[in-house]
Amino acid sequence: MAERSLNDRFVELEDRMISVEALTRYGTANDLKFYIFDYNPKDELVVRKEVKKLKERNPNIIEFDLYDMMMQIIDDEGYMEDIIRMEQEYDRKLLLSEIFQPLLSVEEADNRLLEMFIDRAEDNGDKIVLITGIGKSYPVIRSHTILNNLQSIFRRNPVVMMYPGRFEIKNLMTLRLFERLDDDNYYRAFPLVERRKGNDY
Repeated sequence: MAERSLNDRFVELEDRMISVEALTRYGTANDLKFYIFDYNPKDELVVRKEVKKLKERNPNIIEFDLYDMMMQIIDDEGYMEDIIRMEQEYDRKLLLSEIFQPLLSVEEADNRLLEMFIDRAEDNGDKIVLITGIGKSYPVIRSHTILNNLQSIFRRNPVVMMYPGRFEIKNLMTLRLFERLDDDNYYRAFPLVERRKGNDY
């Protein structure tokens, strides 16, 4: 099945993101208002420009760039210079398991990353939580882990994730980062704008 052009999908995306009511008018298969807009990773720079336009049109969109959040936490904790030095001396897998994952673990009760969501977007149903920076923050922050943990934070505000890869829903709802890495299965999100013609997602 042929895919729709990115420009065509952006037109529909802009209509949906103009307000909470427009975004949620079709409902989802569950009580959560979680959506994913997936796109070809090669279009990343174009998508960033589109995100800027969306925010200009709707001031109630609050963007959370996971990469910027990660860097802010590292800087706030005073680890930036140490990490820059260690990146030159240690294996990346070791840094991931021993430094990044413990520092940014969303499984911890006292987690700064999740606190940043809570602090910036009161769950009053008036805001659209827009998550970006998925590719930039991988593999330190995993998209499905973020979505799973936001389920208890946002029950009224809709959440939209801009995903550089493919959200497959034919068999399992699988997130394929960069269209080649199996990020994980995620069952509670809804594709925001169909990617293929004829609604054959």
